[in-house]
Amino acid sequence: MTQVRDGPPPVWNAVPPRNPRFVGRDSVLAWMRRHLSEERRGLVLTGMGGVGKTQIAIEYLYRHMDEYDAVWWTSATDAKSVRESFAELGQRLGVGRDVPAALEALTEGVPRGGWLVVFDGATDPAEIEPYLPAGPHGHFIVTSRNPEWHFPALGVEVFTRGESVELLTLRDTGLTAEVADRIAEAVGDLPLALEQAAAWIAVTGDTPESYLRMFDSAFKELMSAGELPQAALSATWTVSLRALESHPGAEALLGLLTFFEATRISRADLKTVPTVEISAVLEQVLTDPVEQSKALRELNRSMLVKIDHRHGTLQVHRLVRDAVQRRLDEDTADQLGRLASVLEGRVAVDVEWSTDTPAEIDLLKRDALAAVLTRRLTETRERDPRSSLLIHLDGAWGSGKSTLLNFLGRRLTSSGYLVVRYDAWQQARLAPPWWSLLSALRRKVVTDRKWWERSRLRLRETTERARRSGAPYLLALVLLTVAAGGLALAVRAAIGGAGTFAEVLKVTAPVVTALGILWSGARVAARMLLWGSARGARLFEQSDTNPMGRVAEHFDWLLRHSRKPVVFLIDDLDRCKDAQVVELLEAIQTLVRDAPRRHDPAAPLPPAAYFVIAADGAWLRKAYAAEYGATDSLGYQFLDKLFQLTVPMPALSATAQQRFLGRLLRPGSAEPVPWREVEQAKERIGDADGDERAVVGTLAAMSPELRDAVAVDATHALLGTSARAQREHILRKFAPLLPPNPRSIKLFLNNYTILRAVRTLEGVAVDIDSLALWTILRHRWPAVADALQREPDAVRGIIEPLWCSETFSEELQAMARSPELRTVVMHRPGGPLTSDVIRQCCGTA
Repeated sequence: MTQVRDGPPPVWNAVPPRNPRFVGRDSVLAWMRRHLSEERRGLVLTGMGGVGKTQIAIEYLYRHMDEYDAVWWTSATDAKSVRESFAELGQRLGVGRDVPAALEALTEGVPRGGWLVVFDGATDPAEIEPYLPAGPHGHFIVTSRNPEWHFPALGVEVFTRGESVELLTLRDTGLTAEVADRIAEAVGDLPLALEQAAAWIAVTGDTPESYLRMFDSAFKELMSAGELPQAALSATWTVSLRALESHPGAEALLGLLTFFEATRISRADLKTVPTVEISAVLEQVLTDPVEQSKALRELNRSMLVKIDHRHGTLQVHRLVRDAVQRRLDEDTADQLGRLASVLEGRVAVDVEWSTDTPAEIDLLKRDALAAVLTRRLTETRERDPRSSLLIHLDGAWGSGKSTLLNFLGRRLTSSGYLVVRYDAWQQARLAPPWWSLLSALRRKVVTDRKWWERSRLRLRETTERARRSGAPYLLALVLLTVAAGGLALAVRAAIGGAGTFAEVLKVTAPVVTALGILWSGARVAARMLLWGSARGARLFEQSDTNPMGRVAEHFDWLLRHSRKPVVFLIDDLDRCKDAQVVELLEAIQTLVRDAPRRHDPAAPLPPAAYFVIAADGAWLRKAYAAEYGATDSLGYQFLDKLFQLTVPMPALSATAQQRFLGRLLRPGSAEPVPWREVEQAKERIGDADGDERAVVGTLAAMSPELRDAVAVDATHALLGTSARAQREHILRKFAPLLPPNPRSIKLFLNNYTILRAVRTLEGVAVDIDSLALWTILRHRWPAVADALQREPDAVRGIIEPLWCSETFSEELQAMARSPELRTVVMHRPGGPLTSDVIRQCCGTA
């Protein structure tokens, strides 16, 4: 029996709202139902633009959504959109953001209730067919204007005349069947053109005769200009677009919307960007909510834009986009394309006012780097959910670490992580640090539950702490119970008199007294004996024989009871004193890497916790050197052992600094890169298909301004699966330059990948082999690398050892004279690492 639901299935993605004015198509829907009921894999709806393919698919899935546990709607205009959609589907199905894993899950019947995937607007069958799911557990539907498919396809025709008349008379137009017949004849029974005509007459109140005259004039104009394909549909748009001339705000907003990349545009993206030069009319629409609502209402009434109020999104039909953009001159198109890119976050956004607080607007592609780190954390969790990952964001004060953490926190939260924010400097007065870490995690795990579940979890967590605290707490509870009982008896004995009230009081007063004593006493005991306070934590450390082992066990218990993977974002560690820095980092290492497995190797591994620690590396090294009474080199060794990934904060080259300062001082003064040049550059990057050498070569041939405009797209292209496989093959030749242990090889690949992402976001197209050599140098001789980053010309002392004493400090001279170091610097291919190459590798060229 089919399960009947009150709403959509559990997995439901991007499905457009149902069309309340859907008419006809009974034979098409019946064919689809019959075809998919016969255990067929899927089908394709083909036909010209505007014939109603998408509306048929929407109507079908709403009629039959009770038969599926997953309905996934995918914009299939290009392969990139399909890949991103299936990566998201994999995450929703619990198999990770891996496209093959998502397809395999559907094939194997996940979810169990069956699935329906819709590929809307597919153009090239060769791009889409690899993503068509197989197996008997679900169906797919493709809509396409291309008739050449290897799967059963149904060509969707225009409406029958009866369907056309029914659609035209659904609205409050006052059309008679005879007049509706004339309009249907004029537009060729094309559903989208009929919708447009009906909307025009209903909204304007104009007579059908007047509309037909305007339509005929536009149609003849298009025919004379040679626009033969779908001239009738183009004529309907022309009539509506000409009418917008009396609504300049709506006209300007529609022009902007046609340049958004997203199929569905979030209304939240329509915000002010004063540093991008725009017309006064459009600026008013973007800054005045009332004017924006008026413009959207006009566009919605004219059927030029569809508004989904439930999700707060807007949608512009592809044919409307084409019609609008054809009417724009090149300068206006470039301006609107630039603005749409800024509003969607595809390029850096300028701001008029700068403060010293973490930025909320992404000026320097920090959000793009946050996306890279989110992807890296997710891949680690999918590959090995029991292995923790500690990431170091390394940058001096003022380099934007807090801003990056803010963007990262938002992305991780939206990706399903439990984000625990921890300000090390604010917590420095609360010792020991493990207690504040544990308390922060406990609060987040509890508050992430429904309100009625929180008390139960708090009780279970307190019981776990009591079990680990042992005899002191149990003894305290026994003493409290005895004291409460004695006091209750004393209260009962003190109550005199006779009568009903006195008898009731003799029963209730002792009970209330005993419960009050037990409750308040248990709270105090918990704070002192169950590490419920900083003082209690210190007492626990002094009284327990293995305090950190028990703390780590409880940390693991909290991780197991978190419904989401946990990420700690630790900020301001480089404002703490040396002892506080070392104590916190050692507590983190103990919690996630040493205990409790060190004490009980047979214990099952808990879910992993991830830490992202933002701090100046020089400050951390100094803290270790001060605490252990050693040289700075020991600090490098500690950090190398602690962190699996070190992320350098993106640098600002002299050119980038000048451009950034100019944006702050003279908002809007920078000349935007022409929109069409940006789009062509993105196409060239896409054509490289993840080949790192091709992508880097493409970037190297661009102007700095153009590289800046496409840096985010290039970074995403370099993070794909094919790029990773090619990179590992290319880097294999550098294995002899690495220490002969697996950890060094892993760190080399990790650090190379993140360095490539950071340099690409900076707009630096450094050669693969040169960056690989620099990564090895940073890993094996970090102190020398830091010295070279500060003064690249010092590399002369490595290339020509006679100059070593002139270019390096006495402490570094022994390392700088190392034959192995010189071999890396001079290695071919990639070397020699000259001062100019080092500047490129460091992002300061």
